[in-house]
Amino acid sequence: MDILESVKMASTTLVANKLRSSLTMLGIIIGNASVIAMVGIGQGAQKLAAEQFQSLGPNTLFVVPGSQESRSTSFDQPKTLVLEDAKAIASRVPTVAEVAPQISATQVITYQGQNSKDSVIGTTPEYLQVRSFEVAKGRFIRDVDMRRNNQVVVLGSELANELFPYQNPIGKRLRIKNTSFEIVGVLESKGSFLGNNQD
Repeated sequence: MDILESVKMASTTLVANKLRSSLTMLGIIIGNASVIAMVGIGQGAQKLAAEQFQSLGPNTLFVVPGSQESRSTSFDQPKTLVLEDAKAIASRVPTVAEVAPQISATQVITYQGQNSKDSVIGTTPEYLQVRSFEVAKGRFIRDVDMRRNNQVVVLGSELANELFPYQNPIGKRLRIKNTSFEIVGVLESKGSFLGNNQD
């Protein structure tokens, strides 16, 4: 049997079984499209995760209280890190360029009767560089704010748009847990990181 006869026989079979041939081709097309789509989605997710980790900085290290070592009981609570610990890391570890301690909690933020429940972060001026944030309006907290214990706050872009949709928030005051803070800056939008909104 030569090639020409094989082609004729295959053509005759395809024409005689149109429905079966169509379903077979459709199955092959759907299978190939599914594989291509899954590969594309996987590569896209990998690229997104790499970009998000890159936004933290390639040499960023997070230190949290506690230990992964086994403890005598499961009820042991990790000891809290304090500002002096961050200062000790900065002064005693020569390979560390910047240290930005932070404490965070969810609080109610109030401006002229509007309430918003958001994550509030207490930190130092180094946070801006360590976390690769940019200031869109105003300024970030400064060392002088820390020394004088100034009650100042920098808003994320989403909260600024929510509380101040048609006005510049710089210089205005809002309340966080019954304490009044002056708004000195607004951060550029950074999007989400691993499902957490950074704005």
